[in-house]
Amino acid sequence: GAGSGILSFFAAQAGARKVYAVEASSMAQHAKTLAENNHLGHCIQVIAGKIEEVTLPEKVDVIISEPMGYMLYNERMLETYLHAKKWLKPNGKMYPTTGDLYVTPFTDEALYMEQVGKANFWYQQSFYGVDLTTLRDSALDEYFKQPIVDNFDIRICLARPIKYTVNF
Repeated sequence: GAGSGILSFFAAQAGARKVYAVEASSMAQHAKTLAENNHLGHCIQVIAGKIEEVTLPEKVDVIISEPMGYMLYNERMLETYLHAKKWLKPNGKMYPTTGDLYVTPFTDEALYMEQVGKANFWYQQSFYGVDLTTLRDSALDEYFKQPIVDNFDIRICLARPIKYTVNF
């Protein structure tokens, strides 16, 4: 969604006639307040709701978003961005138009031990009278499926990254 509306402000400052800022959370009210206090309330119309559920007053020339979740796909933000296409006029533009995902294997003993440590919770044979050990392997699998979003030293990479480009 629009969040605080910062991209909407940029669009208005660049000369957009009308900007529809769609935001599903309570942040929509704050975005509206920001637009009004920055003398852009006439240009920026904040619409509270999910883009999949709202109705815009008209089709739009441009859709500007920051649809990237972790690793492009996590959080399902990209799907929402693509759903917004239904409001795009023929020959309309979407920004961004592509996203690059880089993947490479790496090794990090400290991170590995941290994840194993979390899974060790499930080694308890008497957690308030409950034996949790049967779920330990499943928990370990689950911990290692989760993306880790962090900075890292490039020297832990085991191979050159592979780039995958997604066209929106």
